[in-house]
Amino acid sequence: MTLWLYLHFPAIQLDKLKMAAQAQTPDGVQSGDDLSALSRPCIIVGGHDNKVMQLDQAAAQLGIKVGMGLAGAAARSRELLVHPYDEADEKRTIREIAQWLYLITADIALFAPQGLLLKVSGMLAMYRDLSHYLSTLHAHLDTQSFSYRFACGYSPEAARLLAEHHGALVSQDPKVLESALLGLPLTALSLPAKALEQLRRVGFKTVADLFALPLVELGKRFDCELVQYVSRLRGKVPHPVTFYQSEPEFERHLPLLYEIENLDWLNKPLLKLLVQQEQFLRLRNRHATQLTLTLHQRDAEPLVLSIGRGEGTDRADLWLTLCDLKLSTVTLSGPVQAIGLKVAQMCQPDELMTDLFAERRGTMTPAGLVAVLQARLGEQAVQGVKACDDLRPERASAYCTPLSVSGTPLSGTPLSGTPLSGTPLSDDMMASSAMRYLRPAFLLPTIQPLQHKVTVHLGPERICTGWWDAHGIERDYFVAQDQQGRWLWVFRDRQQRWFCHGIFS
Repeated sequence: MTLWLYLHFPAIQLDKLKMAAQAQTPDGVQSGDDLSALSRPCIIVGGHDNKVMQLDQAAAQLGIKVGMGLAGAAARSRELLVHPYDEADEKRTIREIAQWLYLITADIALFAPQGLLLKVSGMLAMYRDLSHYLSTLHAHLDTQSFSYRFACGYSPEAARLLAEHHGALVSQDPKVLESALLGLPLTALSLPAKALEQLRRVGFKTVADLFALPLVELGKRFDCELVQYVSRLRGKVPHPVTFYQSEPEFERHLPLLYEIENLDWLNKPLLKLLVQQEQFLRLRNRHATQLTLTLHQRDAEPLVLSIGRGEGTDRADLWLTLCDLKLSTVTLSGPVQAIGLKVAQMCQPDELMTDLFAERRGTMTPAGLVAVLQARLGEQAVQGVKACDDLRPERASAYCTPLSVSGTPLSGTPLSGTPLSGTPLSDDMMASSAMRYLRPAFLLPTIQPLQHKVTVHLGPERICTGWWDAHGIERDYFVAQDQQGRWLWVFRDRQQRWFCHGIFS
């Protein structure tokens, strides 16, 4: 027989809110709050009648119970925190827990929104025995700070019922597990209300009463759906199970217990997501090169921020620095209620390997510096410079992707104020007739008419090109010095007009 272990998480959304409160601000609360987020009673309400679905210990001490109406619960305390039930968020979270457990156990089935089914039989050969397997499982789960119940069973449905109603039942003895199952009331079964009423009318009160009747007799008195359910519960027929497969992408959503208006307070909850991202990437031997950070605002559209790092990394601290720089340039339209994080692009670490014998000149790589500048100033404000195959000085270079070795320029516009060669002039160089073709360190933003007296020292260098694209030039360039001692790059056009095009460093 196959042994199963069911994990039931009765308060996923509430636990997640509490974890967000611990990581939200240094003091756990916004300014003006008298009680910390962790001490105030909190409940989750849902359904058309707003009944209490989840509550913490502080709320339970006030006499609030599951199933109580919102009005009755709110009357117990003025400090009560009320959150609407979000089933979609619980489904996302149960998948995240499954992905975390996938590191230590293989066969996992999702019973969304609050349950996970683990196939234990195949893992005992790896963990030697059930106790060692469970100790590893508990240690792994406790790092996530979710409350849960668990139980074993020789059918998935039996393990689920025992986990939800017993809370902690671990055994490989079929008699022990069957005895616990027989003691459950019929109301614990996942049967329609009509079927439960029919069983109650014939005197059935517990699962033991139901199992006492042979399946053949049960089929004569009730419909086939009840017979199939009992057969699956007793392990007589296979229970259809679809096993979980690890997520190919990283995407997380974290609701906040308190709305945040100061972006500095997003640092700690964002770090929590980045640490999860780091674990995800390292387990897959991947580096992230592009992240998408989403800020869900109250009464406003979500603010989506793209954060890139050319060389890629899996380290949470490096990504947190870039996120902080990006957030420093953001203006909110409303308080932040939740944050989302997604890895938009990944790459293999081997693709980013540098020369093994390259000298390490500092603690920050060139690509890391570019990422910091782009996060602070914007991607369009940080560009690389690329030499172009054009003899016209204003078209000899163009913008390109920073640190790109090859590729096409991003723009064909001239780079005003950008160095062409950066060659400084000296008296020895000016005296040398061999230094004929020099280029200035900086071009002027626009070509300026030469309006003051200069002394020509070197030239001419004729540039005559571009006749094929209607932007032809015919110029004679000279190296000259003005009365202030500046070395200038000047030229004379076909009409014998003089212009200044650049300045030597």
